[in-house]
Amino acid sequence: MKKLLLIILVFMPVLFFCQAAYDEMTIPGDPMMEEDSEYPDGAQMGMNGVVGAVTVGDVTYSQIRLQPQIKLGKFGFGLDVDLMIDSEGNVRKEDWDEWQDYVNKLLYISWADRRDPFYFKIGSIPSYTLGHGLIFNHYSNMLRYPAVKNVGGYVGINTPISGLGMEAYTHNIHKNEILAGRVHAKPFALLELPLLERLSVGVNAGIDRNQYGKYEDADGDNIPDVYDKFPDSQNHWLDTDDDGIADNVDVDLNGNGFIDHPDQNPYVDSQFPDIAINYPNYLFDVNVVADSVQAYSEEDEVAVYSLDYTIPLIQTDVFTFENYAEIAMIDGYGSGVVFPGFASKFLIFDAKLEFRNFGDEFLPGYFDRLYDNQRSNVLHIRDDVSGRRMWSLVTKESTLKDIKASTGWFGYLRANLYDMVYIKAAYQDMYGEDVTMGKSMWGSITVSPTIMPKLKEATIYYAQTNVDYINFRYPRNTNAIVIGKVVYALSDNANLVGKYSEFYNDLNADGIIKGKDEILEVLKFGVEFTF
Repeated sequence: MKKLLLIILVFMPVLFFCQAAYDEMTIPGDPMMEEDSEYPDGAQMGMNGVVGAVTVGDVTYSQIRLQPQIKLGKFGFGLDVDLMIDSEGNVRKEDWDEWQDYVNKLLYISWADRRDPFYFKIGSIPSYTLGHGLIFNHYSNMLRYPAVKNVGGYVGINTPISGLGMEAYTHNIHKNEILAGRVHAKPFALLELPLLERLSVGVNAGIDRNQYGKYEDADGDNIPDVYDKFPDSQNHWLDTDDDGIADNVDVDLNGNGFIDHPDQNPYVDSQFPDIAINYPNYLFDVNVVADSVQAYSEEDEVAVYSLDYTIPLIQTDVFTFENYAEIAMIDGYGSGVVFPGFASKFLIFDAKLEFRNFGDEFLPGYFDRLYDNQRSNVLHIRDDVSGRRMWSLVTKESTLKDIKASTGWFGYLRANLYDMVYIKAAYQDMYGEDVTMGKSMWGSITVSPTIMPKLKEATIYYAQTNVDYINFRYPRNTNAIVIGKVVYALSDNANLVGKYSEFYNDLNADGIIKGKDEILEVLKFGVEFTF
């Protein structure tokens, strides 16, 4: 314990907000997200780190996380050394007991970027997008970190031969379950045709080979550990009365003190043949109802394919304007199209405008930032009549059948005012015969005032998503979120970071958010440092 206290003192103990898999200022599904930076700003060599607390499952650990990084030309390398210490002063052994754990200490190793002739990256990939986002849209293999650490990777080439190039991606080099691939080219590059010589076409594919792979099955009995009562035994998995005796070797499944009737419990019949005949007056339990679980002996995959193009129409030093489109199809389900799409950069402005047409059973950006959590989840049902508890897994794919066709516009605008003020705004309006919740709005303002050297950043973010109409009269509503962030420099190497969030719950269903019970406020402070 003394060693633990010494370590914490050395690393400046503060109550640091849990280091999530992504910054809270970036909302999953937010179209204003940008690709994450791989290196500290302006740094060739550096180290990031946090000291604080993190919760994994039901256990809260003190956390010391160090991320040394180096960049030499096109080569980049970083480590992610995360010490998680429990209340007894013990380091979490699950992070150090297998050889894969040491591979997982790799933050990344990279060469060049996705525009270079040859490039690759192995490790943590916080944001990955294919084409114009109809398949992979800012997918992160870090969503469940630190409980799950994925070492993923991508590798690609770009050739001068008609712009031909290709790329392959995996979310985890150990499992290779979530995969992606892209081939792109400029088919008319050699024909010297106006505009068409600039046309770039891409073919994309994404697949999850095992949607159930989110949950471990340590004993290989095809029952996920998340609801396997005996995760270390291939022969046992259910325990209806939670008495520690597996159902398949228990003569009293519901724990009421009576032996189950052999017709209801096969184990009774196997252990005591003809017991019901030999003891006709015994009060056997004839109403016992055992729990049930769904086993998964086969993997369940889902695949999405798309075709996209981009054609620059105007390219000057101060103004660019391009047209783009993408069509995607979820194998066995529906399809969706973005056409026409336009993107432009003019002086301080970046803008996008696109028309979206999505059919039944189609979900854009299927592999998005939340996918690692959504790919499958536990479904727990209790029958009110019999009392039977049933566990199974439900996949994101299973929700596709309820999605109805929609059509609409999406627009995005970003402005950079002298590297001091950054303004972002986005709006989506989707409508259809069975669509009533198709409008979304996002907006943020970030200030980096040079006249206040200690104040490095102040940001306010607001969004209303998936609503029937944007409610300006009552901006606090159940579909809204407000986030604020302030970064204050304590020294050249350390920043004080504060984050404030508001979420809303209309408990009395009167359409008005008021009172502490209906406003969830989260305030977090901490120190981040770099060397």
